[in-house]
Amino acid sequence: MPDPDAEIVLGKIFERAIETKRKVGQMYLKFAELFSHVPEIEDFWKKMNLNQMAHADWLKEIKESLTEEQILSLPEVEMVLKTHSIRKLFDKHLNKEIDNLHDAYQVAHEIESSEVNDLFEILSSEFIPSGEKKSLILDSIDQYRKQIKSFPSKFQDGFEMKRIKADGSGLKLNR
Repeated sequence: MPDPDAEIVLGKIFERAIETKRKVGQMYLKFAELFSHVPEIEDFWKKMNLNQMAHADWLKEIKESLTEEQILSLPEVEMVLKTHSIRKLFDKHLNKEIDNLHDAYQVAHEIESSEVNDLFEILSSEFIPSGEKKSLILDSIDQYRKQIKSFPSKFQDGFEMKRIKADGSGLKLNR
């Protein structure tokens, strides 16, 4: 069977990165729904969603600014490998049951520490011509990483997180 990524082009890498950011954003919206009975937590997940959607929009804008030659060019091997890792990560988590806040936070932390943001950073820094805009996006990435770590402190204890049950406990993310 032929390798579907044997002739992958840069445009496809951008499409996958945009799709990934949107999927992560949708996951955070599901988390917001699951924890809507705790307003601080619901708000946290909604903010995480907004950041993901902004990242997807930026990637789309960057892709639209590329020439046809760039879109059809072969990407660096590192980009292709990162898309494979991201796909495996999603396969791992999309069937995971979210019973409590600890489960949701663990999934988010693993995704935020993965190639998802690395690929966004590579695409942003390599293909944004404006130094000012590049700096803005890279600052946004730093702020975003800090946001996941700034989870409301009163909920950061693992034992406390496990006590906060998700509405519709046992919900799988792909439903």
